[in-house]
Amino acid sequence: MAWGTVRDVHEDEDVTTSADEPPLVPSEHLLAGRGSLENMVAAVLTELLPYSRRLSVTIADPENSELARVQEWVTSNKITEAQVGEWAGTPVAGPDVLGWISHWPVSAQGRTGTAARFFQPGGDAAELAVDLADWLHTVLADNGVSGPVPPCPGHPHPHPMRPVVHEAAPWWQCPQGGLVRPWLALPAR
Repeated sequence: MAWGTVRDVHEDEDVTTSADEPPLVPSEHLLAGRGSLENMVAAVLTELLPYSRRLSVTIADPENSELARVQEWVTSNKITEAQVGEWAGTPVAGPDVLGWISHWPVSAQGRTGTAARFFQPGGDAAELAVDLADWLHTVLADNGVSGPVPPCPGHPHPHPMRPVVHEAAPWWQCPQGGLVRPWLALPAR
């Protein structure tokens, strides 16, 4: 079973939660999914230092409409806690399922503006880390960072390494060669 991990935010899409709506899922059942996503963001920001200090990254709770969509999908496809736990790589209790497989709005604000994207905290941890790093690479470039982030060692003309998944772990790869190194800040699950 495969599920996607990233969805772009469109300009006409609201990524804020309405304070007038009661939450569809109590906050305590979103904590595990949120914590996993926060750990991934922290690992990526650490890997992109010192330039990542120019960004403020925020994770908002999924909208009620997203939680309702996922609840319907889980129910109609008879998805079990065990299946979600296997996919997420950690045991998942029944009420926490929606938090792991919902799309969470993540925004990154820099000097020239804000970018937003949706990410799922469940799924392959290395893929999620690489997706986040690739997106934040773009956000940094859009915010005027012209230096290589992170710089690829050993080349006379500096260029950035690219995030890739290698043997189920996030690695940095030279775009002109092969693998350079595993991430120093491995994302916790």
